[in-house]
Amino acid sequence: MDAGYSVHVLAWDRYGEFPRREIVDGIIVHSFSPVNLTKFSRLALALGGLLIQPILLIEAIKLVRILKTRPIIHAHDVNTLLVGTVLKSLHLCYGLVYDCREFTFGVYYEWYNLLIACIVRVLEEKCLRIADTIITVSDPIRDYLCTFNESIEVIYNCPSTGQIPRISKGDARTYLGLPVDAFIVSCVGTLRYDLQMDLLLSVASLTKTSNIRYVVVGEGPLAARFSDSAAKIRGIRLTIRPRVSREKALAYVSASDLTWAVYQNKAESFNPRMTVPWKFFESLACGVPVIVEAGTFRAELVKKLKCGVVLESDRPQHVSQIILSLSKHPEQLHILATHAKSAAVRTFNWEAMSARLVDVYRRLRRPARSKQSFARQSGQAG
Repeated sequence: MDAGYSVHVLAWDRYGEFPRREIVDGIIVHSFSPVNLTKFSRLALALGGLLIQPILLIEAIKLVRILKTRPIIHAHDVNTLLVGTVLKSLHLCYGLVYDCREFTFGVYYEWYNLLIACIVRVLEEKCLRIADTIITVSDPIRDYLCTFNESIEVIYNCPSTGQIPRISKGDARTYLGLPVDAFIVSCVGTLRYDLQMDLLLSVASLTKTSNIRYVVVGEGPLAARFSDSAAKIRGIRLTIRPRVSREKALAYVSASDLTWAVYQNKAESFNPRMTVPWKFFESLACGVPVIVEAGTFRAELVKKLKCGVVLESDRPQHVSQIILSLSKHPEQLHILATHAKSAAVRTFNWEAMSARLVDVYRRLRRPARSKQSFARQSGQAG
């Protein structure tokens, strides 16, 4: 933020990775672990989501007393929106900003079931009517949320220009131990349930006699199953690496020729169709084209920006032919890469997005100028 704000973050430390209190880039972070997860578990996440509510509420009230002023509450996702709504209703905060980074109903439907998704949606909708303003990550989610609260701003999850490695593609490959002359398709980030990793394996199997190398970096719900499935396919040119630092993750993206951002596109896959994963904007910032599925907001962006390939079919033969064609036409790939980098420089960078975020708080600003946000998610971006 800017010098006018004192920022406190009350964070749900899911995996017990952070100290109880630390200062990060001038932000005071208070971390709490009601349930320490040793591995990804939907049941444990649900339990932790419930247990964190009273902890955050009590700690927020204590912090308000220490600050001796009413802060602006930044509810970082639906897990903290209820706490922010309670504080706003009790007049213990000056304003409530809801940061909605995913289509909440779709996420809970994907992870749990229709009943839980409906319950969460009803709670979210009631809280939305109390929030002063909403920020979200895509145009389709904005259109949905506008039916409950018209004060909304789209702020895309883009990396800052300073985070992008200043290294050539060849040097990045040498640094990471990747083949310098191969055509590299990468998938860097959390392996979510909705990622089409089985399709990636099928395509890798069909192209194993070519110069195409596939690189998957990250952890998540699909990681173990993906590794097991990959081990059963002989001869595929596939490199699998665990989660790495953000700096190194961006180096993997920079080393790539194409970013795999292909998600499920079934009728029930609401979230993948409406959102844009971090790997999409990270890829643009690194000047790497993306490959996405049709019928999604990402596809609309790719067509508008001319920064990648849209799959009209998820048949392995169709996808493999597209990737093979790109690998054999470097001039076409160069044009797509140039458009990707240009889009990041012009619009899709954190410098531009953070200016929008600051404007949200300026509209709520008062002399005390305090802001408090909740719930940092631990783990690598998807």
